[in-house]
Amino acid sequence: MRLIGAISVNLGMPRDYLNRYFRPAHSSFLRLNYYPVCPAPERPVDVRTPRAGHLGVNHHTDAGALTLLLQDEQPGLEVFRAGQWHLVAPRADALVINIGDIVQVWSNDQYRAALHRVLANSTAERFSAPCFLNPDYRAHYAPLPTTVTPENPAQYRPINWGEFRARRAAGDYADHGEEVQIDHYRIQGRRR
Repeated sequence: MRLIGAISVNLGMPRDYLNRYFRPAHSSFLRLNYYPVCPAPERPVDVRTPRAGHLGVNHHTDAGALTLLLQDEQPGLEVFRAGQWHLVAPRADALVINIGDIVQVWSNDQYRAALHRVLANSTAERFSAPCFLNPDYRAHYAPLPTTVTPENPAQYRPINWGEFRARRAAGDYADHGEEVQIDHYRIQGRRR
């Protein structure tokens, strides 16, 4: 919550302004990931899904506000920046923190959710533990008033977290319908 407070201040709001989305309830969770040895890993140079081999996890942004990731010593996490993939070297004394879609919306695209993926490995297994900081399912969020100006109008319509999360999960896990991303909530004709 201290990071959320810092983001709030950086976006011109009081330090405790964003707390309302997480208190008295939130939908945060911790997941334990196991990536077994893969006989056919692939490492596409662009943002496409592998055609022959496999990734540990395909490219995506995290749906929530922030993700705190603890990874073992086995490399695998990559982030897409400036048109190419960059390995995030694991460090025993550090957590990786990803900005998610909610912060992208609050900031009206000043902060962008990190596009990332996990590589498969043909020689070693990998473990990670991401903690997803998510608001209450009843929370409604939109660009903060301090991020909207006549020159930079709101890029997103208001979003209900419970609806967004359910629609995203249906595409991610249940394979029901379209895989919903944050751009589905972008106001038509607004910049990317």
